[in-house]
Amino acid sequence: MPIVIEGSELTSANIAQVADDVKLAVLGMESERGWTKEKAIEQGKNAKIKVGKYFGTHGSEDVTFSTVREFAERLLDELSSGAKAAGSGADREQDAADAIKGVVASGRNLPSWVTKEFSKTFEDLDPDIYAKNTSGKKDESCTVKADVLSEHGIGVVGPPSKFDKKGHTRGIFKMLGEVARSHEKEAHSFIYRGQKYNPSTDVEKIVSLTEWAREFNVTPWVEVSSGDFVKAESDGPKLRAQLK
Repeated sequence: MPIVIEGSELTSANIAQVADDVKLAVLGMESERGWTKEKAIEQGKNAKIKVGKYFGTHGSEDVTFSTVREFAERLLDELSSGAKAAGSGADREQDAADAIKGVVASGRNLPSWVTKEFSKTFEDLDPDIYAKNTSGKKDESCTVKADVLSEHGIGVVGPPSKFDKKGHTRGIFKMLGEVARSHEKEAHSFIYRGQKYNPSTDVEKIVSLTEWAREFNVTPWVEVSSGDFVKAESDGPKLRAQLK
């Protein structure tokens, strides 16, 4: 069930080109939206970045856009609705990076162990990080999009709703664990509460997410009431106490 834009499926192979097309489409909206040139450039850059996030969130869904412009407008709508939302993913990525003494991943922010051989970078988009095979070469079959990176680890960041896409999320954890292991690094999963956090349903989702992460040797982190990320307790009652 793919994301289809102008009749073509959005994939990791063409996402960089689509992101560029989205940016151009947004720049073309300057007059009708009454933006200054600077505002249009900013919106274009933000929409371009959003392409990767949208793909990561909706990649397993059946979504169709008749034109790139229609896709760009959807991204702008999501950016607008989430711009001032507390606990948005972009905000939390920086907090996650700080927790592992690392950086928010981008083509310009790669630790020394992520060489060109083991990465595929895109301007303003999350990089693909490849596993190292037993011969020390790139394993094309094992890759993950990194949200945060450090000299000692690699991580992904997401909300409790990741639980709702069990197969997709477990697949990410599996790849993340394998990529990290092959480079002798630690894998991390950061679960933030988000604006719509509902303890009555989200606590158990987060508990399950931490369990899935551990199955694949991924260290789970959770957001506590102070807004900080802490390593999730492995004991169920203690973990639930963290999530109050």
